[in-house]
Amino acid sequence: MENIILDKEKEAEEESSFFKETILAPKNYGWVEEEVIALIFKADKSDFDLCGKTMTDWVRLACVRMQNRVLEEPREENFLSTVKNNAENKKIALVLYSDTPLLSQQTILNALDYFSSHDMNALTLPRGYIFKVEYLKTALEIVSTARKNFAPEEFKIISSAADISDACEIMWNKIRAFHKQSGVILKGEQTIFIDADVHIESGVVIEPNNIIKGQSVIEEGVVLKCGNYIEDTIIKAGSVLQGKNIISGGEE
Repeated sequence: MENIILDKEKEAEEESSFFKETILAPKNYGWVEEEVIALIFKADKSDFDLCGKTMTDWVRLACVRMQNRVLEEPREENFLSTVKNNAENKKIALVLYSDTPLLSQQTILNALDYFSSHDMNALTLPRGYIFKVEYLKTALEIVSTARKNFAPEEFKIISSAADISDACEIMWNKIRAFHKQSGVILKGEQTIFIDADVHIESGVVIEPNNIIKGQSVIEEGVVLKCGNYIEDTIIKAGSVLQGKNIISGGEE
């Protein structure tokens, strides 16, 4: 298909330690993997970095346990044909846009559950759609679909400098919360900035004014005192660092 930029089949949550523990919903969502494909239309400025991932990456990570494809956004007259041509092997097509990086896994699952349980043909999301693929085979245009206002704050379009700044703060807060729940001690956490793919073992202590980027690994018992910048580096167990600037340093 000429529109396809990227076709990644594996479960999105496997890509980041931040998402190794997938949100466990109270319902059985096993059917999603078999029946749903997420088509993510690539919007302008969606390659901007948010905490170590592009906005497109963040949308993909919200599409847990389903095949997903990133496509160039089609012209309006080609919209339905693009969806049909890329979803023909699935029962449900979820259409999202790469400029909505605040989407969460749980919101996507809630929307899919609502769509399926109401046996719908089409559903308009705050930004995006869900379609029954069988329905698309005869549909000539999107005339009128049911609408559901799922978590509108998560479907917010991120485009301006202010939007990007706010989105970074939201992502950093989520990442810090994840590590605290995993047993990492953060002192002065609003001055600690951690990328999504950083792995930090339980018991690590991080003091104020630390930046940890890339695919860094911080092993058990490490104490990061003030003023470290660490990127793509393994900090060995028991290390104590202060005021270090380590970029692609292998091991420390």
